[in-house]
Amino acid sequence: MNRFRIALVESGTTSTHVFSRTYLPRAGMPTLGAIMKNLGYHCDIFFQTMSPINEEEIRGYDVVGISSLTSTTGEAYRLADSLKRTGNTIVMGGPHVTFMPSEALIHCDYVVLGEGDATFPALVAALEKGESPHEIRGLAYRLEGGGIQNTGKSDFVDFASLPSPDFSLAPQIKPGKTPPIITSSRGCPHNCPFCCVTAVFGRKYRFKSNEQVIDELRPVLHRSVCFGDDNFFANPGRTKSLLRDMISKHAVPLRWSGEMAVRAAFDEELLQLMHDTNCRIVYVGIESVDPDSLKRLGKAHEMEMTSRCIENLHRYGIGIHGMFVVDPDDTPETVRNIVDYAIATDIDTIQICSLTPFPGTKSYNEHQGRLLHRDWRYFEGMHVVVEPKHCSAYDMQMAIVSQMLRFYDIRRVLRAFRKGRGWRVKYRAGGHYLMRKWVRENAQYIEDLRLGVYSMPADFALEAGA
Repeated sequence: MNRFRIALVESGTTSTHVFSRTYLPRAGMPTLGAIMKNLGYHCDIFFQTMSPINEEEIRGYDVVGISSLTSTTGEAYRLADSLKRTGNTIVMGGPHVTFMPSEALIHCDYVVLGEGDATFPALVAALEKGESPHEIRGLAYRLEGGGIQNTGKSDFVDFASLPSPDFSLAPQIKPGKTPPIITSSRGCPHNCPFCCVTAVFGRKYRFKSNEQVIDELRPVLHRSVCFGDDNFFANPGRTKSLLRDMISKHAVPLRWSGEMAVRAAFDEELLQLMHDTNCRIVYVGIESVDPDSLKRLGKAHEMEMTSRCIENLHRYGIGIHGMFVVDPDDTPETVRNIVDYAIATDIDTIQICSLTPFPGTKSYNEHQGRLLHRDWRYFEGMHVVVEPKHCSAYDMQMAIVSQMLRFYDIRRVLRAFRKGRGWRVKYRAGGHYLMRKWVRENAQYIEDLRLGVYSMPADFALEAGA
């Protein structure tokens, strides 16, 4: 019997965002591709952000799986609509459609709810046999007689049992050019109100074995590796164990980066291991410099701890990318205070995002009545999409833009060199370039905010009050 041919697509965007210059494909599709390959299917993977996709080529596959984030959902829907017209079976997955399945089913045949590592293969097997998928957990689909069947969110998978991502299944990736992205865990013990990680993957931390992580590191040891975990340091004991094994098994990359929380930078043993394994920079969720804002954002750390975190990292020669969030109850002065603090403490690079209520988060439930629109392509943190309480959306957008431009001012770029952290000049130059490019690309959005074009439609208010 000829098995179904599978295409897996990670939808993308050409719009400028904070990580435009450092794009790395996510590991989810290559992991699912490896699973399907091991089950005997012909499976190819396509990344829209890497290069344009030949839709005529995609039409030759029996089943097309499309994964998207909220900001790339519009492009995912466009692709799904185009493919459905020629009879492909379209399956969508990712955090956005997990929580908006009714919306997604306008464009596709099936929605995978939550983790798809077990659900998608079971669905494909059922389709091959012509069987109903009603007993498969983690699916939503339309019934012939009308209505939507929702089989409930899938169970969390045993992450350690999954195969490593197989990037060789992507025709866009040349042999020997494996993307240097390593995801060693799923889940996060924190439950930030603006983050959908725990809603999708849960708070229980699940790990790959150290041996598997090191096997994935070996092809990219000559590269700048990014650990794509949502919080690489949430379990310090496990992180230290992995770093020790990287040293003892000669698997230390050229340099690496990863996400951490403020408190993790108080472990001297961990900091030494990070230094010894060539950690260049960590992405720290500082969120705010205002105590009231920190409480609203569900953060327990105090600003004194943040200052010590920065000092500790710099003492070990490790850079810090400060991640800040401006919520709708903040003011333009809050944004200025963030940059004042970042300059005073010599944070290496920063991002300032407007709080973005992604579907599935506590913030979405709290703020959907204040949404300016639901044009999902703008839900990536750089655009103000919620009506602020104390100023106009335009004033808040301009505060974020002007203060980011102040931090990445060309004069500060030229003065950024520090012994042991000379890379700061290049990184800040990149920030300067990206911000100027973003402003040019989004001139119309900014003008629409100024003119008040975006306002909360009545049906949003009704839904929020329901």
